[in-house]
Amino acid sequence: MEERVRSDAMHTARLAPNAADLTPAQLASLRSVDNVAALDTRTLARTEIRIEGRTEGVILVGVADFDNQTVNIVSRTSGTLPDGPNQLVTDSENARTGRFGGSAGDAVEVRTHTGGWRRFTISGSGGTVRYSSEVAQDAPVLYMANTDVQSVMNYPAPNSIDVVAANSSPEAVREMVTQLRSILAAELPNLAYWDVLEVWRAGTWPGSEDFGNFIVVFYVIAGIGLVSALILIFTTMNTMVREQIREIGMMKAIGGAPRSVAVGFLRTALLLGGIGTVAGIAIGIPLSNWLMAFMSDEFGGTHVGSRLSVLALALSIVVGLGGTAAASWPALRRAARITVREAIDDHGVVGTYGLRPLDRVVARIPVAARRSQLGVRNATRRTGRTIATALPIGLAVATMLAFGSVLITAVNEDLNTFDLEGGDIILWNRNPGLDAQAGALIESVPEVAFAHPMVYSSVELDGERYVWGLTATSTYDHDVIAGRWFTQEEADDADRVVVVGEALASKLSLEVGDTVSVETRRGPIDLDIVGIDGQLVNNAQGMFVPFETVLDYEGWTTGHYWVRTADPEPATVTTAAAGIQGVLENNGYEVASSLRYIDRDQNMAENRLIVTVVMAMGLPVVAIGMIGLVSAMTSNVLDRTREIGILRSIGARRRDLRAMFRAEGLAIAILGWLIGIPVGYGLARFILWVFERRFDAAFTFRFPLWTIAISLIITLTATLIVIRLPLRRVVRMSPGLALRYE
Repeated sequence: MEERVRSDAMHTARLAPNAADLTPAQLASLRSVDNVAALDTRTLARTEIRIEGRTEGVILVGVADFDNQTVNIVSRTSGTLPDGPNQLVTDSENARTGRFGGSAGDAVEVRTHTGGWRRFTISGSGGTVRYSSEVAQDAPVLYMANTDVQSVMNYPAPNSIDVVAANSSPEAVREMVTQLRSILAAELPNLAYWDVLEVWRAGTWPGSEDFGNFIVVFYVIAGIGLVSALILIFTTMNTMVREQIREIGMMKAIGGAPRSVAVGFLRTALLLGGIGTVAGIAIGIPLSNWLMAFMSDEFGGTHVGSRLSVLALALSIVVGLGGTAAASWPALRRAARITVREAIDDHGVVGTYGLRPLDRVVARIPVAARRSQLGVRNATRRTGRTIATALPIGLAVATMLAFGSVLITAVNEDLNTFDLEGGDIILWNRNPGLDAQAGALIESVPEVAFAHPMVYSSVELDGERYVWGLTATSTYDHDVIAGRWFTQEEADDADRVVVVGEALASKLSLEVGDTVSVETRRGPIDLDIVGIDGQLVNNAQGMFVPFETVLDYEGWTTGHYWVRTADPEPATVTTAAAGIQGVLENNGYEVASSLRYIDRDQNMAENRLIVTVVMAMGLPVVAIGMIGLVSAMTSNVLDRTREIGILRSIGARRRDLRAMFRAEGLAIAILGWLIGIPVGYGLARFILWVFERRFDAAFTFRFPLWTIAISLIITLTATLIVIRLPLRRVVRMSPGLALRYE
């Protein structure tokens, strides 16, 4: 992604003048400012396109010269770049997200400032990382010449100055921006700004924060997987040593040194570790590139090509071989210390069972069938091995529970954000503005329960902050944890007061009674903090200001409307939206509407996709745990081969042996499940703690009991499946061969 940011020359800073009608000499003056590596002007606009008889909002991005781009370079993925008027490039993300499926040669009708439609031809597809990122979260993006955007929207000149800084440190960027503003003020004395300054720190891009959060999750998964793999190696090597204990005794009887025995097993371990490392690399390279493509599409708005990290490859080899050697050390030490007498006397039958307190406790466990009781008791005969086998299963269960809890918490918080707004329909301000008369018309629609004006704004306060301009009584369900909400009198008087989100207050150490200076598009203003809101809207880093106050400092006269319907069901909301559209249009108002249930459904679909990916990442941990169980069960069968022969000789049937070993496997699995519950709870708490530090917010932690029950069902089902192979070996073993086993 960082390579893509560099290749696209994504801007470090963007100034948003209403009209930057600059001559070539003035542009050259701006480009000569210290620290300016590249500077281009653009024309940005929002309008609508007509698709199959319906209209949809769209973002137009103008380019001064497609052949000579230096900032936010629009690259071509298919077709050609525009080489004449009335041509455009559709962003590749438009089709991927399903927002707009047009391709080269198709015609697109764009709404002009007069309300009419102008026909453009798609010459190709492409994009640039800064504006491609807008598609998934906002609207389709179309690229065309600056002059075409200005003609469509009746803009007199470009309205965006995009700058790449040679030195992107905050101090250097601030100095550069100050000089640019000074030159603009001198050259264009009446210049005003339509948006606040936009600055991107080094190493960041649109969606990088979400990207970073997922990286944290993947590190946690990788750590759990590594621990599980090391435990699996430990149990596998112990099984191998146990299987060859008689051979070890024979080697030592004929003069084999302990060191040579350990080295022999180490070579075997490294051979197996090498095979596993090669297989892991072969699987990991395409998997990591697929994950990278998914994350860049979802959180970066652009598709990146395949990459191979030499550092990651080297670390994989070191961890694969070094981890194998380290996890094998206890087994190698045991092999080196086995005496000839111990090896020759080993018959796989343990006669000391029942002497420990644990054995006596297990003997009292009420199990209906005697053979199942024997299986449960067998799990305690090799306590160390049983615990070592249960640990990977416990980690697998913990992974399922932890990520299930985190994702349920995140999804609930996300859905809660929609519910907190309380509005079922958003009406967007068009021509003329939505004034008090429009509000009365909206509330006259039968399905409408409540409507109020509101406005979205942005200010700069240690980064761009989203401001909601609300009435004193609104559909927003605020949760003031300190101070108060602004009053009706403050709203009527357009007082400069603000309620800030909890995360923003924590991040900037803000308290009730403080005054903050924020940069608006028309200059700096001071806002008095009267309250702190505890909801997670805008990641709890938003700001809530009286509606009239926002109109005052922005210089606007009207805003949008939030509408709550009598019933939130989609059918009622759709009917209400149609009724509102009709009554307003009949009275000369032009509006665009957004149905919140559609946004909610789309958000849910994205969440389900993310949940699927994260849960899929946890599957290797589950697989490792189950492989460890197979290894342990196989070792137990080898240990008790003669015991199996004795049981068969005194009348034990195959189904008795199968039930006994099945009960043993299930007992180990249940032990792992019990270990996994507290570990999963702690892991979920830890992951949310990491997220809370990143967001400077507090989440409402959820650890539903039903997830514990589901994890038990999954654990037992997976156990019954994977132990079929060692059970088959048990029931097919003949008594004679078992008794003669060495």
